[in-house]
Amino acid sequence: MSRYFISTANGHEVEDDEGVELSSHVALRAMLGKTLTAILHDECVIDGSTECSARAYDEDGKLVMRARATIDITDQ
Repeated sequence: MSRYFISTANGHEVEDDEGVELSSHVALRAMLGKTLTAILHDECVIDGSTECSARAYDEDGKLVMRARATIDITDQ
């Protein structure tokens, strides 16, 4: 298992100082997808945020994965 630290941004940045242990890059990819989906779900309702991003670092501080999600809602 490897420990990853995930920083997120959607207008403001949140740094992870605890980390999460995951078994593989596949598990990390799934975690980033779930995290960004949850942020968009919650923040879009609250303040209309439509874009967010995440960066995952290993225990040495090396960037190992990035993710970005956008949702576009348009009145017609």
